[in-house]
Amino acid sequence: MRIAEDPNNPVGIVTGEATVNSFQFYAHPEGDLKFGDFVVARLCKEAKERDCRWSDDVEWVIGTIRGIKNVNWLLSDGKSTFASLELDLREYGESISENEALIVTVHVLGRVELKGERAEVVPSRVPVPNGNGVYRASSELLRAIYYGGDGFIEVGTLLLRDDVPIYLDADELVSRHFAVLAVTGAGKSNTVSVMLWKMIEDLRGTAIVLDPHGDYMRLSLPNTKTGYVNIIKARIQPETMDGEELADLMEIGSNATIQRSYLLRAWDTVLHENPGLGGREVIKAVLDTLQNWVSNAGGSYWDPHANKYRDLGEIKANERETITRLTMKISRFLRNYGHLLSSEDIVASIEPGKVNVIDLGPLDEGQMKLVAAKLLEKVFETRMDYEKASKRLEYLKRRYGAKISAVSDERKELEKFLKSVEASYPALSEPVLVVVEEAHIFAPQGEKKGTVRILSRIAREGRKFGVGLGLVSQRPSRLSEDVLSQTNTKVIMRIVNPKDQDYVLKASEQLSGELMSDIAGLGKGEAVIVGQAISLPALVKIHNFKELGGDYGGEDIGVVRRWRERAEREKAEERKEELYDEEGLEVDF
Repeated sequence: MRIAEDPNNPVGIVTGEATVNSFQFYAHPEGDLKFGDFVVARLCKEAKERDCRWSDDVEWVIGTIRGIKNVNWLLSDGKSTFASLELDLREYGESISENEALIVTVHVLGRVELKGERAEVVPSRVPVPNGNGVYRASSELLRAIYYGGDGFIEVGTLLLRDDVPIYLDADELVSRHFAVLAVTGAGKSNTVSVMLWKMIEDLRGTAIVLDPHGDYMRLSLPNTKTGYVNIIKARIQPETMDGEELADLMEIGSNATIQRSYLLRAWDTVLHENPGLGGREVIKAVLDTLQNWVSNAGGSYWDPHANKYRDLGEIKANERETITRLTMKISRFLRNYGHLLSSEDIVASIEPGKVNVIDLGPLDEGQMKLVAAKLLEKVFETRMDYEKASKRLEYLKRRYGAKISAVSDERKELEKFLKSVEASYPALSEPVLVVVEEAHIFAPQGEKKGTVRILSRIAREGRKFGVGLGLVSQRPSRLSEDVLSQTNTKVIMRIVNPKDQDYVLKASEQLSGELMSDIAGLGKGEAVIVGQAISLPALVKIHNFKELGGDYGGEDIGVVRRWRERAEREKAEERKEELYDEEGLEVDF
């Protein structure tokens, strides 16, 4: 394999202090070097050791250009006035350019080890000797380093080498989780769409996308279009909630103690008396129960802790007014959100081998979080129970072999459970990836319950049970550190807010300050990718999903275009009025 692009023509010569982590070189005047590109150098001493340049056994190190400085020795720093520099220019003339030099700083990534079609980069233990040549790394070498293979997905190309595709290890992405972080408009949705496309069409995986703003409502994959896309409208399944969650859903504040107390009592009573009731009807039953208590100035309620009915006693006039206000809130909730109430199980609508987009757009933020928490809890717990049952069944078969009949009852129960999951939730009988758009909404810094709690659990334990997590956010500093720090691969696009930059750097073990300095200068669709899913940190140009035949929503609304469209309509109406006036006809719009 060719290590250097042109091993006979170095682009520079190593000089000055060199360490195992860095070195500098003076560049050839026609080297055409670019910040961020890859270079290689030999570890043997070219000026001393015989055959160092030509031996196949020579060890090489690879690094990235982290600094390019232009100096001119004739125009020294001591000559600080414009007039003195002008005199130098006239005196030295054409020799000025001959005394110009480029001093290049290289960050050493490691020593190259060739392994067939692949190449690995391992820690280097010795510095590059002074006097050695520096060469542009060949694209062949870079392709071997960023080699894909089975189970990898292609997401783009090296930013400075469009002939080097970048692959990510899908097992690492899903098992160890990932985050896509960037300012608005930097290309987050495009990046996520590319990743989903490859995982679904190429690997036939299963993904669930929590979509609060309709960014993926028009999702269409380049080859299969909408064949592997399943849009699921958000539905609220109230019967799965406890009383406190129901109160939060209806936005009854925690300080409204009397209203919450009566709501919880009515809720426990309705669930006890109507075990099969759900959706809109169960909320209507709560409303009826509260109205009956007001009308009768009292009644009885079911106490689940004591497992018996208790008497409310006489409800005083001021409490009846409070309960009446509560019934008005419930009526308003039914009027505004009744169409979203359903006893249908959202999780059962998730289909294997598809991108399952959960449209949370019709919900308020608090309702989004409650619905998402319930969905994620069921996904995680079902996957956990399924994997535990599968492993237990495998153990029994290995342990007892032909004598499995000794534990036949346990075996039958396990098989029955596994079949029930496969029948009711087929997508959850295999690993799934959950992608959370606007993750700072669902897992905000400082919160400990609700969606934050279940996302933290998935981040910590999801690997064991086949639940992967992808976080997407434009404000990483508002995102729970506990959740973000568990994502072992990060796709970081343009971030300009210093607070967000510092937060991302703190939460990323693999991200150096050098790479962080690149992030503010990235263009749309460009990213720094670091972590376990990629061979080496890389500056990447992400594939353009729409140019490749895909589609998704989430574009800006086109403010100027809409203004102009309205202005054109106004002009058309004015012209029509003028024509009618000329004909002496009455305008009837």
